[in-house]
Amino acid sequence: MPRNFVFTILRLLIATLVLLPAMVFLSQQTIEPLVLKEQYSYSCKVKNTSGKKHFHIYMPTNWQVEEFAQTLCDTLLAKQSFETVTVYWQPREMLSTEQLLSDNYALFLNRDYALSGLLPNWDDFYTAILSLPSYQISWFSHQDNMQLSANSLKNKRIGLLEDKRSESGYLAPMSELKQFGQGLDNAQLVFYPNRESLVNDFLAEKLDIIPSVGHHGQLKRWPASKTQPLQHVSSTLSWYLNDQYADLAPSLVTYLQQYQSRLLKVHTTHPYSLDKGLR
Repeated sequence: MPRNFVFTILRLLIATLVLLPAMVFLSQQTIEPLVLKEQYSYSCKVKNTSGKKHFHIYMPTNWQVEEFAQTLCDTLLAKQSFETVTVYWQPREMLSTEQLLSDNYALFLNRDYALSGLLPNWDDFYTAILSLPSYQISWFSHQDNMQLSANSLKNKRIGLLEDKRSESGYLAPMSELKQFGQGLDNAQLVFYPNRESLVNDFLAEKLDIIPSVGHHGQLKRWPASKTQPLQHVSSTLSWYLNDQYADLAPSLVTYLQQYQSRLLKVHTTHPYSLDKGLR
C-alpha cells in the first residue's frame, strides 16, 4: 500500500476524532429563532446643542412621531441645553409612579384620572399645559346597520388593544361588551400591541368589529352605516410638562396645538397662561 495513501487515511482519522466532539455538541443545541422586539421609541440629536441633558417624552400614540421629535430637535429645542430628544409610546401601563417621581419624562400625554391614580400630588411636579377636546369612540364593522347586541356579536372576532389603560381601545369597549354578560365568548377577543396593527387586520377583514376613533386616518371615510357610537365619551387628555422646564411652556404649547390639531383634525383653544397653567 503506498505510503502517501496511508498518511492521507491517518490525517482523515485524526481530523474526524478532533471534530467529532464539536459535531456532537452542536447537534444537541437548540437554536432559538431571532425575535425582533417592536420598536417603542424614536430619538434624534438636538441641533447646535449646548448641553448634555436628555428631553424624554411619553405619549400613547406613535402618530407622526418622527416628525414630532425632529421638529423639537431642529427648531424648538435647538441651542438649548439638551443633547437628544426621545419619544416613547409604550403601553400606558408601562408608565409608573417611580418614573414620574424620578423625573424620567420632561413632557407626557395622559388622562387626568390616570395621572392622579399614579401620583395624587402630581401638580407638585408637573403642570398641565394643554388639553385635547373630548372625542367620540365608535364601533367599526364590515356590516351595514349594525346593532350591537349579544346576538349580533355571536361568532364575531372583536379586536381590542392589549393596553389595559387605553380608554378607546380597551376600557370603554370592554365596559360595553361586559354588559352582554355570558353572551360573549372570551375566545372571540383578539388583542393587539398598537392601533395600527389592529386597524390593519380589521381592514384586511381578519376582524369583524373594532373600537376606534373617527379621526384615525384609515377610518375617516368608513361608511357611517357600518359604525355605531359607544355610549362613552372620552375623558380629558392633557399634556403635562415637568416644572423644571416651565420656561419652555409657551413654545411647546404653540407646537403641541398644531400637532394635535393635525391629529384630531379639529381646532383647539389655547388654554395655557403663564401665571395659572391650564384653565
